[in-house]
Amino acid sequence: MLDAPKGLKYWTQTDSGSGIAADAPEWAKKEFEEYQKEMKRTTDKNGNIILK
Repeated sequence: MLDAPKGLKYWTQTDSGSGIAADAPEWAKKEFEEYQKEMKRTTDKNGNIILK
């Protein structure tokens, strides 16, 4: 289970999905990108975790 992001207050939600505020600090932007990669994990036919 992933920990809640520290920069969550900078996250935005629109009809097209999640985003990060333009005025967010660089650390929050990096955290957002890394978190999104983790959320896009999936498994292959053998059950191995892969990133999309």
